[in-house]
Amino acid sequence: MRKWPRIGCVVVAVAAFSVACGGGGNGPKLTAVTTTKVTSGASGSAGSGAVTTTVAPVVTTTIAATPPSVFTTTPAGAVPGPVKLTDAAGVTTAGLGPLTFGLTAAAAEKAIGTRLLPDAAFPGAAKCVVLKPESGPDGVRFTVTSGTIERLDIQQPSKLKTKSGAGLASTEAQLKALYADRLTFTATPQGKTVIYTPQDASNASFRLIFQLDLSGAVTSFRSGRVGAIESVNPCG
Repeated sequence: MRKWPRIGCVVVAVAAFSVACGGGGNGPKLTAVTTTKVTSGASGSAGSGAVTTTVAPVVTTTIAATPPSVFTTTPAGAVPGPVKLTDAAGVTTAGLGPLTFGLTAAAAEKAIGTRLLPDAAFPGAAKCVVLKPESGPDGVRFTVTSGTIERLDIQQPSKLKTKSGAGLASTEAQLKALYADRLTFTATPQGKTVIYTPQDASNASFRLIFQLDLSGAVTSFRSGRVGAIESVNPCG
């Protein structure tokens, strides 16, 4: 009788393969690991070795984060002049001169005749960016929130004033004379925060806010929509 040779070892073979789904390597990846195990059999008996094959798929997903874009600068020369935003423009609860809240940055540029550029002093967020006019009054900044301009800030050395005549260096007494009982006052370590609430129901969602120093003089003021204007800092 013919004898089969003795199998005196255990052989393990591992093969791996991967299939990528999606483009650019960012989609799910399916990795299948195949393991073959051969168990040694007894001498003299054919086919006694047991073969077991296991396929274990492992799925991994890699997603590349793409930062959202909230504003794209208009190319130089693309906005026709002349500049319509001047020191004579009045700040209101609805906006500044020909620029009204609710406009996109592109529409606002056409309204005021100059580009609006991101201000490096105010880092942008996913849904908020601070812009400054390329030409026109100094000390004015516009805040874009979720795609539209909803706030403006007036700081030194701006000469801009509200339609009623309040501006930088106006006193608390002057604000009271201009806005009467429409003002609310809150003390701060730096002085006071004074909020003007419009009487007109159509402007109920807008405010004017003045920051006063300890001497009672206005150091900055802002106008905008409720939800975008409460914080001292834009995008804050």
